[in-house]
Amino acid sequence: MSCYLRHMKDVLNEADLHPEDKKERKEVDLAIRKVVGMKADDKCNVVWKEVKTWLHDEDKKKQLTAELKAD
Repeated sequence: MSCYLRHMKDVLNEADLHPEDKKERKEVDLAIRKVVGMKADDKCNVVWKEVKTWLHDEDKKKQLTAELKAD
């Protein structure tokens, strides 16, 4: 399961995503991985490292939020 979703509350709220159970968290995790170009079987810490770079770039953060909202 995703080790980083708890750090993304602002992005998830902005995208109106509120995963409540394990299945929903996994779906959000896979959607995030797809947006940032990671594979489903990549290790969580590797994915989180990439996601952090997206969160620190305001344009990429907006893109991530928009794509999660649209998905």
